[in-house]
Amino acid sequence: MTDDLQLGRIQRGRWDVSIGSDLTAARERADMTIEQLSAATRIRTGLLIDMEADDFSRCGGNFYARGHIRSIARVVKADPAPLLATFDAEHAVEEEKSRREERAAVKKPKLNPARPRWAVVVGAILVSLMGWGMVRLFTLPSDIEANASKTATTTATVTTPTPKATSQPSVKPTKKPSAKPPVLKTELTMTARNDGTYLTVRDRTDRKIFQGKLSPGIAQSVTSAGDIRVQVGNPSNLIVVLNGKRIATTLTKFTAHPDGTLTKTTSNA
Repeated sequence: MTDDLQLGRIQRGRWDVSIGSDLTAARERADMTIEQLSAATRIRTGLLIDMEADDFSRCGGNFYARGHIRSIARVVKADPAPLLATFDAEHAVEEEKSRREERAAVKKPKLNPARPRWAVVVGAILVSLMGWGMVRLFTLPSDIEANASKTATTTATVTTPTPKATSQPSVKPTKKPSAKPPVLKTELTMTARNDGTYLTVRDRTDRKIFQGKLSPGIAQSVTSAGDIRVQVGNPSNLIVVLNGKRIATTLTKFTAHPDGTLTKTTSNA
């Protein structure tokens, strides 16, 4: 199986190690579509497409990703050892970083909020009340004399001038910043007919969205911001609907634009 994977990389014209391309090559050698592999492994088609595009973030962790790889290898009759070795080589750094972060989170000290000592607070309140009572007990005659002298004193009326109102500076209205124009989206639906065809679909950042063979009557819908690049094995076996409008094309490589037009793709899809 290792020799087959290396032979597949030579036929595709590259030697870089990619677990996603190895999974795609193993499925194609087994002559299976994404839907057939999903039915056999009970793994969602969207997750299989992401795994073949080297995106394992939706697997729920490296442990579950390895389990999916073993299930795929068992169905396509491939040796899982080189596939798992490639996966471990690509994700070893990420897993070690996650373990270090978990250890650091465990070692963080927990700070407990200080609780008030209610006995001390109640005792201070009682002492204050007792002291206030003693002061009132010994100063009561003096308080009566002070109140009597206040009653005999004539109070004078004091008038204060009314302050003038100060004028407030006028506030100039602030200009609202102009909003950025929204990013237009492209909605593309491709339906296979006759004998079906093989498709490779990428977004405007060259990220692989879909790759595989569409069986007759099967439709693949893609929505992405900006352009969508498509490579078709047999255009005559494909019905293209762009932004709700059917468009006839004989191009094997084309780009779908948000304005509802198709143009020929000059670069590799």
